[in-house]
Amino acid sequence: MFKLTIALTNQTLRHLFAKVFPQRQIAAVEPLPGGLINTNLRIDFRSNHDPVVLRLYRDGADVCRKEIAVHNLIQSEVPVPKILYAEPAPVDDIPSFTILEFVEGLTFQQLRRTGDAEAIRQASRSVGETLAAIGRVRFPKPGRLVAEGSSEQLSVGASFIEGPNPIPRLLDTFLESEVCQTRVGAKLVERIHNFAWSWADRIPDLDALPGLVHCDFGNRNILVRKQNGKWIVAAVLDWEFALSGSPLLDVGHFLRYEKADRPLREPHFSKAFVERGGHLPEGWREIVRVIDLTALVECLTHDDLPAEVESELIELIAETLES
Repeated sequence: MFKLTIALTNQTLRHLFAKVFPQRQIAAVEPLPGGLINTNLRIDFRSNHDPVVLRLYRDGADVCRKEIAVHNLIQSEVPVPKILYAEPAPVDDIPSFTILEFVEGLTFQQLRRTGDAEAIRQASRSVGETLAAIGRVRFPKPGRLVAEGSSEQLSVGASFIEGPNPIPRLLDTFLESEVCQTRVGAKLVERIHNFAWSWADRIPDLDALPGLVHCDFGNRNILVRKQNGKWIVAAVLDWEFALSGSPLLDVGHFLRYEKADRPLREPHFSKAFVERGGHLPEGWREIVRVIDLTALVECLTHDDLPAEVESELIELIAETLES
């Protein structure tokens, strides 16, 4: 008998898979590490069938349909897990879900912890190539991505913020959150505000040539593996936050933990990104850190945030301001 760590009974899980894969019997269920919002379970079977991943969506059908639409749009150009079955509409006690192929590999976070510098360099180059491929998917305007109805076709909805100076204005919006203010304190709120506006004139137009942005392009959502003697991207996971905008958002996120005095990913990542068609403005290293500050502060507006994540975010914010 296997045990589940979420509110989904063994009986419900068996019933679900009996409908989707009637010839298979579940042997084991393992929660996968990673996302703070959705739940991912590795499902192993008693026969010789390959394992799969059951992905349960906390926020329902709209997010599920959006991920399906993104996968359909990019799967021929960007490595993503195949969606084997999807049910956006909740059924009985089961929330919106997809069943995906299980992709063998390490997260970039796991690879980084090995300390294998050559492997990290090779993987970073592949990540740069992959991000350039993602950015080649263009949209008519920047904004939120939505999947319309049951068609699972992507369209661009409302912009996140209209008008000039979007980065400092967006940061000010997040800094107004009482939850954020409680976590960082009045002094740091003022420092972030002043810092962001001091950079306003140096941030390029982020609305030019809007393309697909993953918007959570971090260590845990990039799977890598060694293939034909080289480390490459095996899959990019978790597209729930994808939007239409500037690839600089994803550049900043991927380099969030890169240390200027101890580079691991650079210059391999950025060189490959540019070689495959990506564009980086003059002074881009500093610019992407300022842009990434919006993501760090936005996370601090969430009610449910583990204490260790909160501390890490505040530390990253302080490093950006001080550097």
